Amino acid sequence: MKTWKFLPIMAMGVCMAMTSCSEDSKKEDVSPNPFAGFNTPDSGTATDDELKAAVATYVDDVVIPTYQDMYNKVTALNTAVQKLSTSSSDNDVANAADAWVAARKPWEKSEAFLYGPADLNKLDPSLDSWPLDKGGIDAILQSGNWEDAVGGDVDDGDDAPADAPQNLRGFHTAEYLLFEDGEAKKITDLDANKIGYLKAVVGRMSKDTELLLKGWTEGKNLENGAYKDAMKAPNGTYSISNIKQSVAMILNSDNGAEGIANEVGATKIGDPVDKWNSGDKEGGVLAVESWYSWNSLDDYTDNIYSIRNAYYGSLDGTVASASLCSIMKKVNPTLNDMVVKQIQETITAINDIPHPFRNNLGATTEVKNAQNQCAFLCSGLALVRGKLAGE
Repeated sequence: MKTWKFLPIMAMGVCMAMTSCSEDSKKEDVSPNPFAGFNTPDSGTATDDELKAAVATYVDDVVIPTYQDMYNKVTALNTAVQKLSTSSSDNDVANAADAWVAARKPWEKSEAFLYGPADLNKLDPSLDSWPLDKGGIDAILQSGNWEDAVGGDVDDGDDAPADAPQNLRGFHTAEYLLFEDGEAKKITDLDANKIGYLKAVVGRMSKDTELLLKGWTEGKNLENGAYKDAMKAPNGTYSISNIKQSVAMILNSDNGAEGIANEVGATKIGDPVDKWNSGDKEGGVLAVESWYSWNSLDDYTDNIYSIRNAYYGSLDGTVASASLCSIMKKVNPTLNDMVVKQIQETITAINDIPHPFRNNLGATTEVKNAQNQCAFLCSGLALVRGKLAGE
């Protein structure tokens, strides 16, 4: 998710039936960070050959298959949306909504690797900016002029206007057009302009997803070739000069594995909860990503699964023989066991937040625990990065 300064959004019939909190749940959480003061000595070192094998597994068995899955599912979403032009069936809208949810999953499972093509081509904001500009979207629906919104370049400057193109397209604009209160809309809710705009938005999503995939595999729209080659055989391209720098990219705290752990806890969960706790109840609800579809908690757990996949070198929860996890078993088995445990505890903590998140911003105990677990995971990943990448 690419977040922007919160945009003024008109009231949207937001349900404010939030859960109440007991006095006990409001007490300050003091859970200790299990990684604080970690000092268990290493029992081995990682060789460059081991790191190269792990990076190759990560690229070939995690990154590229995730983007291929996303491309396939966004293509299926595009097919479902195209059908709406001639449809009179609520089932067709439901099918398009289901296709949106299916396409959302691999995207969220890619957020541990938002560097590379996603960053260089500004595809994260193009696909996933939040919050969207509802006022601008509604104006487009009135005018029928969506060409600039769908075709315009991302404006990610500090002074970017509210109606910058990225705030008028992508997953969340499609979500807004397809969903209401966690359910697919009815076909009668979608007039010709809504369907036309939706088709254009999803068409742009298809192009962006192709750039993600082919940026890694072919270097499409990049100046220095396929990004997979820069990661697996670093030679200075894209400022990656050695294999430890490749590992550092995987684990980095900006748009890598540590970065998404922090974003889930501090921003995706933290921003709406902070607004809610400050008394801005409506602002808190509107800050929840994916609240039209009620997909928020699934987004967050999939983000943590993206970390697990990157660390394990697989998509199915098994630990690949050539993976960062396998190397850490040799380098520091105690730390490795703690990180493996922390990944699962973070997923469990997010799943413990009552569903849907937008209706449960006051679930203080569960929310605080999820934020803590995300922060602890950041700490563990930073330790791994220090041992494998020398940072």
